[in-house]
Amino acid sequence: MGTLDFSLIWKTLLTILYGTLILRIAGRKSLAQMTVAQTVVMLAVGTVLIEPLVGAELIDTFVLVAVAVFTLIAIEYSEIRFPFLKKIFTGHPVVLIENGEMKRERLKQVRMTIQQLEMELRQASISKVSDVKWGTIEPNGRFGFILKDELQPVDRWEFERLLDRLANIERSITNHSNGAFDAPPPAPIGNEIKDSHSEEDVFKKLVCEVKK
Repeated sequence: MGTLDFSLIWKTLLTILYGTLILRIAGRKSLAQMTVAQTVVMLAVGTVLIEPLVGAELIDTFVLVAVAVFTLIAIEYSEIRFPFLKKIFTGHPVVLIENGEMKRERLKQVRMTIQQLEMELRQASISKVSDVKWGTIEPNGRFGFILKDELQPVDRWEFERLLDRLANIERSITNHSNGAFDAPPPAPIGNEIKDSHSEEDVFKKLVCEVKK
């Protein structure tokens, strides 16, 4: 049975501590949020950090890792100062769906099939391409979808405003039923609601008016 090499233990501990520190400096992004440049540097750092454990000089390894990480930081600051560099190092979002229409040429550009895009839609709880106003693939490979205006969910503020207007309508109807014709009319919601004969249509139009 061979003797334990204590130098290997302290090299391992020192490498872990140094790697943690240098990656902390590099940023807190997860792998799914990384750009191409960040992914390349992180892979290089992971590979180089193993070298001291297989015989390479510890100081040389740490210097190489520091150079890689600070090069990444320099690139990121350069992208902020000179926006045109962002297109070179990071790229830009590509629109795959526009006003409910799938852009097949752009799918070919990003080397993606229709089935893959439909899978991303299902994972985002979107059943139809026609429901999407904008669909993009971001530089980090993640997808972003914006539903059409009429399919946007109602937030709390809009919902409370809608309830307030419905209460005004109900109050007005009650006053008219009781003969109180001198009661002030509710706030105008839109002339088109007067011509509606369906409660569902009225509700949808109220939602649209509240969102305006």
